[in-house]
Amino acid sequence: MKHLSNSVTLQSNAMAAVLPELLAPAGSPAAFRAAIAGGADAIYCALGDSFNARRSAENFDKDTFAEACRIAHLAGTRVYLTLNVVIREDEMEQALRLVRDVWALGADAIIVQDWGLMAELHHRWPEVEVHVSTQANVHDVRGSLWCSEKMGVKRVTLSRELSLPEIKAIAATGIEVEVFGHGALCFCYSGLCLFSSLNGGRSANRGLCAQPCRLPYELIDRSTGEVLSPAGNGRALCPKDACTIDDIKELVEARVGSLKIEGRMKSPDYVLSVVSAYRDAFDDYANQVTDKNAREIRHRKLARSFNRDFTDAYLWGGSGNELMSYGRSNNRGQLVGTVIDSRKLPDVKKRSRGSQGGRERNRTLTRAEIYVSLDEPVGKGDLLEFRPLDDPDSFLTAPVNEDAPRGSRITCIAARMSGASHTQPSCA
Repeated sequence: MKHLSNSVTLQSNAMAAVLPELLAPAGSPAAFRAAIAGGADAIYCALGDSFNARRSAENFDKDTFAEACRIAHLAGTRVYLTLNVVIREDEMEQALRLVRDVWALGADAIIVQDWGLMAELHHRWPEVEVHVSTQANVHDVRGSLWCSEKMGVKRVTLSRELSLPEIKAIAATGIEVEVFGHGALCFCYSGLCLFSSLNGGRSANRGLCAQPCRLPYELIDRSTGEVLSPAGNGRALCPKDACTIDDIKELVEARVGSLKIEGRMKSPDYVLSVVSAYRDAFDDYANQVTDKNAREIRHRKLARSFNRDFTDAYLWGGSGNELMSYGRSNNRGQLVGTVIDSRKLPDVKKRSRGSQGGRERNRTLTRAEIYVSLDEPVGKGDLLEFRPLDDPDSFLTAPVNEDAPRGSRITCIAARMSGASHTQPSCA
């Protein structure tokens, strides 16, 4: 039995609109369970390490996939299999067998990039629900109609670069559209990256992206040799992460059928935090609830989950500096306070084993007591990063020992296996 998504109809004086499906990533069985707990309407995942764009994820085997489908369907949640890479001629029959197997195991739809595979599925098994991957780079009305009329697909996952008017025009044709609402953005068009293959011999279109766009580069005037890169802005190709949690009204009005969260390489904690934040935002919008405190909590959840800072510039026609994270490519977190003082604690000698079973040796555990004034609340178990203002790539970490409200002061113990002296950091 196939299960429909948990759609909610919004009534207005003008017309009825349908709340988008909330589509969550699952790169592991644990992340799959987190997506269900967070309130996802549908979940996308992969079987094995072939034919999907996240081969390094802890993907499913047939047994765990069948169990995942069973659990999801009991919760009223749909399951989509990602088959979102280009397929070589000698791989086609294997890819078709995979589709046949997962459809029998309970998959509700197959997400496909390769046009040849799409054509074969339409010819052999027209009953299989096919969604066009964003990797196929469908970005206009003609392309979307062709997918529907010639390939029999139900849904098109649109290129990330489209604006709201462009999305609305495609949705007006009647084909169901899916857009990426949250998570990593690629420098190349919708992930169609040749940079990784060129620079590192790892094809992003075969699930092996090396993320060269996240690395630091220098912009050099070839005629003079002068370095033109501004200080501290060495990551010229690194986009911010997408975030559309404040754009739900506009996405509904554009007739978006599914809002997709990127993150099959992310942790279960990330999936739970992000999915639950969007679930709450969806529900508040559906129920016409305006709660400033709830909105702040959702934003705090997202800020404390992995991110490179956020942007929704594409939706509003932006394509410039507002998209880019020039300073850093790693996790921002949320700035929660300021270090007001610190003192070095006595070093501790610790006997530890080297990596990969290396010999044991004595190490020095350098410790510091750090006093923090909080601008935002923190909870017991939160992990704080302390970063010097003049060197944000260098940091210490320390756990929070108890819940603490905004405006309070806390004390943390930071430690690391190092002989380096402690510097006064900022708290993020």
